[in-house]
Amino acid sequence: MPDGVVMLVNEFPPLPVGGAERQAERLSGWLAARGWKISVLTRGAASLPSREMRDGFEILRIRPHGPGKLKSLTFVLGALWTLFRRRRDYKVLHAHLSFGPAFAAVIAARLLGKRVIVKLGNSGEFGDIRVSQKTLRGRVRLFALRRWADAVIALDDAMQAEALAAGFDSRRLRRMNNGIDFESFSSNPARIADFSPPALQTGSLHSDDQQIIVLFMGRLSEQKSLPTLINAFATARKDCPSLHLILLGDGPSRRDLEFQAEKLGITSEVTFAGSQRDVRPYLEAADIFALPSVSEGISNALLEAMSAGLACVVTPVGGNAEALDNGACGILLPPRDESAWAAALAELGNDSQRRERLGAAARARVRERYDFSIVGGQYESLYRELTR
Repeated sequence: MPDGVVMLVNEFPPLPVGGAERQAERLSGWLAARGWKISVLTRGAASLPSREMRDGFEILRIRPHGPGKLKSLTFVLGALWTLFRRRRDYKVLHAHLSFGPAFAAVIAARLLGKRVIVKLGNSGEFGDIRVSQKTLRGRVRLFALRRWADAVIALDDAMQAEALAAGFDSRRLRRMNNGIDFESFSSNPARIADFSPPALQTGSLHSDDQQIIVLFMGRLSEQKSLPTLINAFATARKDCPSLHLILLGDGPSRRDLEFQAEKLGITSEVTFAGSQRDVRPYLEAADIFALPSVSEGISNALLEAMSAGLACVVTPVGGNAEALDNGACGILLPPRDESAWAAALAELGNDSQRRERLGAAARARVRERYDFSIVGGQYESLYRELTR
């Protein structure tokens, strides 16, 4: 039987999470199905048990205490104690993102003689390294990661360059992709006909409307540059009045974005669907996927949209350009360029054949490069390399 692996991550489903946490969940389930003994160590919440089994792997939740920095410190201490008590159950610690859980992982690995992997999540102004460099606590954490991480995973060229510039050893840097269970996402040509998620049943979008659905999925935050998308969408509707925008997700920017849509007079054409555990009905309903972010790693939402066969319009940040084969199977647009975004949305909205061509190319690309049958196998190889 393969050796044990502990995944360390700040938050974990069913709590609202981002792409890194969803990757941790997917990888844990895939590895467990392959016979690996997997535990996930994460922050606790009052509504969740301290321990549970799900999809063949164990989830251990640590309840932090106090405000701010004290809360982070108590989580790290709790994680260290848990890792010490269970030290015979695992050989590899795999931290997702370079924050508190990663710090706990490298300290535990140093003390207990384990191997540790740290996976970076984003590059750019919202990336792991730049965010960490802004505070003393973050710089201390980066120092520990540079010294004691056995492998540091970068998802794209920009992330790798930032890690090298921050002093990480090139011999420990590994380029890896995010993965997706390709078969769990379907490509359904008759999209809107069967679409009736609860979030839209009382809205302005109905199954008999001949509307072109533009879908965004992700956290409603500054990093995603959603004001650009909403302004561009409002302009694009002048040339393609059938466009309808769905923002799937939640976050600190939601109220400002709702106000922006109201000010532009497009509230009936923009649906704020909130966070949804199952995004597949929305993918099946959509025609165009839009991701206007200014910072990314390899976007889970993009991989999901590609798997569903959507025409994708994204910024060339992080691993987006590589995922879309530098524009061969999607449209790459500059960040915050509202004119370019408006033109692309209107053009795609009026050209169903181009949408279908791009969607088919994206689907083939993700199956060939990002399916878990490929990415999961690469992680298995890395774990075995570190422990042999």
